[in-house]
Amino acid sequence: MLKDERGLEYTVGSQEAMRAFDKTIDAFFRLGFDTGACLKVTLETDPEMPMAHCLQGYFFLFMASSPLTERAKRSHQKSLEHSTNSSPREEAHIKALGCWCADDKARAMRIWDQILEDHPLDVVALRLGHYAHFYAGDSSTMRHCLESTFSAWDPSMPNYSHVLGMRAFAFEEGGDYEQSEKLGRKALELDAVDPWAVHAVSHTMEMQERRSEGVVWITERETDWLGANNFRYHLIWHRALMYWGLGDFDRVLQIYDEQLWDPKSDEYADLCNDASLLMRLEYVGIDVGNRWADLHQKVEGRAEEHMLTFADVHFASMFASVGDMAGVNRLVESFAEKGGAVRMEVGVPLAQAVADYCSGAYKQAQKALIELRGRIIEIGGSHTQRDIFELLMIEASIKSGDTATARHMLENRTKLNPSNGLNWKKLAEILPGVDEAAANTARTRAAELLVA
Repeated sequence: MLKDERGLEYTVGSQEAMRAFDKTIDAFFRLGFDTGACLKVTLETDPEMPMAHCLQGYFFLFMASSPLTERAKRSHQKSLEHSTNSSPREEAHIKALGCWCADDKARAMRIWDQILEDHPLDVVALRLGHYAHFYAGDSSTMRHCLESTFSAWDPSMPNYSHVLGMRAFAFEEGGDYEQSEKLGRKALELDAVDPWAVHAVSHTMEMQERRSEGVVWITERETDWLGANNFRYHLIWHRALMYWGLGDFDRVLQIYDEQLWDPKSDEYADLCNDASLLMRLEYVGIDVGNRWADLHQKVEGRAEEHMLTFADVHFASMFASVGDMAGVNRLVESFAEKGGAVRMEVGVPLAQAVADYCSGAYKQAQKALIELRGRIIEIGGSHTQRDIFELLMIEASIKSGDTATARHMLENRTKLNPSNGLNWKKLAEILPGVDEAAANTARTRAAELLVA
């Protein structure tokens, strides 16, 4: 047993391997390109380190790609083979990996939460719990895990700043924007290379309608986050979203083509970024050309994966937008093979609703989206990411002739976010002939707030 930089014990053959594992954890928190390479060095230095094999399995599952699940299972088996002298904490991690491999993420989450109760400095459990509670739509528990362990942390500890960055994001998703921005900025003062902290503050600025400031915030820190792994595309997506909210749609398309679209990437997060942005552009009447066809090629063989329900509903848009209803049917029908309440009760009807919307069945889409409105949070993702489904509700209402519902939703949005020019613009588009005075007011507000 040797101790890591935070004082936790690991079953490991040498101090050199322990240092390599510490370097892997640091790269993991920095979302670095070199994370996998660092782990490879760890395993080369000590091929029998159980937690290195366990971490490798975790990394495979993080990718949410069906073929990598088999590799994760092999990593799990290797961690078991080398766990004879492992500590109870390490054994708990190995058990959690097995649960995740078996598609029982709820049980894995309970194990990570228990590890943190006993070992609040276990950064692997902390990061995995942060991820898992996020994709369970449970921002309250995501925040609780961080707050209940934070008293054990000291500013002198490695990755302290990254924990601040995670806290910043948890506070943002919980609606405490002041505290979120404070923590995110503090994290970056301590360590500028923290894409997650940049991301947390970006979310806060988006939620507060501070889009021009958000563009500057992301751009000024580009040299620090551009070296991240594919997460850098998510920050590019946020910048594009800021421009979209400002009404600069030409810039959004330019960013999509020159910075966001990666023809070589098939990571689910990149695909979701792309699809979400294309849907938003179409919502404001922009013709996105053949960009859907390029996305469709990437998911054509992934209809039956069902690694993340959040990804599945975005995949549905990629099938339906090019008229591949056979792909939609494969996706929806194969949900049943995986099972689970969220998949069946939320994922199936939501994927079908998104597909209906993209294929022009607006009345069906509107009905389902409204019925699901209170449960969409269960697929996970952020408030900003899930807002696309409300936009689809609005547009489906308009295109199905239900202007009254669309008006109600848009007026609520203008009350909650009076500085959102796109809400005013959409409202102005549907009110002529219905309420001329309100239409003129909306048109004036939109002109004041949008660049074009």
